[in-house]
Amino acid sequence: MSPKFYPAITPPAQVLDQLAQFFQMERQGDPTARERAQTYLRDHLVVTDDGSFTLSSQLVDGESEHMHSTQGAVTEARMKFAVPSGLQDEKEVRVLDLCSGLGYNAAALLEQQEGRVELDLVEYSQETLAAALLVPESMPSHQMVKRAIEDHLRMGGYLRLRTQPPLPPEVVIRVHTGDARRVIRDLKPPYQAVFLDPFSPSKSPELYTTQFLKQVSNLLSPKGRILTYTSAAPVRMALVQAGLEVYEGPRMGRRGGTLASPSLMDLPPLSRDDERMVALSDAGLPYQDPELKDHPQDILKRRSNQRGLARNTTRLASTVRTPVYLHRGVDDPKLKRRIERQLKNAGLPGLDSEEARSLVCPQYQDCICHCGQGRYPGSRGRIVEMQRRLEELLKEA
Repeated sequence: MSPKFYPAITPPAQVLDQLAQFFQMERQGDPTARERAQTYLRDHLVVTDDGSFTLSSQLVDGESEHMHSTQGAVTEARMKFAVPSGLQDEKEVRVLDLCSGLGYNAAALLEQQEGRVELDLVEYSQETLAAALLVPESMPSHQMVKRAIEDHLRMGGYLRLRTQPPLPPEVVIRVHTGDARRVIRDLKPPYQAVFLDPFSPSKSPELYTTQFLKQVSNLLSPKGRILTYTSAAPVRMALVQAGLEVYEGPRMGRRGGTLASPSLMDLPPLSRDDERMVALSDAGLPYQDPELKDHPQDILKRRSNQRGLARNTTRLASTVRTPVYLHRGVDDPKLKRRIERQLKNAGLPGLDSEEARSLVCPQYQDCICHCGQGRYPGSRGRIVEMQRRLEELLKEA
């Protein structure tokens, strides 16, 4: 079994435990154990819309979520990770795949590259990696990921048989098992891309904190990219606090992702509404893990407490998305009254007051508040400046 540093979210424990028993039978000399494990897992796989497979997570607070989008697990790997990495024309690439899971993101990258590829895969549990060996292949490149996983698990004594063909000489894949907060301390930069693919921030906040993302940012090349499927405001603020520019990631259905880099790039910025919610509302307060070792529930509780303290002291309440309506008209009289009440609670005048215009001025090409400051070329600069202005206003209120 893997070392358990904390109760990370994984596929259901009973499924992983059963798989572990099958692989124990393999180690004891049963040549049919892996085939029977594959038959067992088939009943727990979820078929996604593109025909590829995913697994559900264990229950957390009575709820479960899938490891991948049900709109298409492989499609998501291509659209939200491999393609927006921007590495298609590079002849030599180094990529870090955090929470590699069933290996789809790595396989999607290998599928599109023609030159040398160096990959580091990080996954919390050996059992999840073992499950990756049993999932039907949705693209030929998945075989290469499976071979690397198989070699890693054989070296650790978890399994016995080798079933996958060897890797081509231009592909190097290293697999690491354990808490990503610890594993990445030993990894050597730079990486041209980091795939950040844990379960959602509310389930795995420890991998979305300001401190962890700062660690990850230190592994990037100057034009490297962090790619994640989530557009959550606290994650985007954590990326900003880690010193990164933030961009809108590709959308899949109604859900968009996030891309971040040390460099300004010709990529879509965050929407005006999203910039405001990240900068000005308590929804944008990031997760914190000062020593990079806290239990996920402690991280969630800390942020909840900080949101309560921040409302009307350093941030506007997110209840009715108040920041979105600053310097804008509101047609719904009831909503307008609620918004104005929120502003009054913070000690600020109305929606189109001088103070309101000052807060959102950094988002406009031409100054709307007589501040005379220059314009900001990216979302990060606008977010940081709006946050600074709000904190000054609330101190004075």
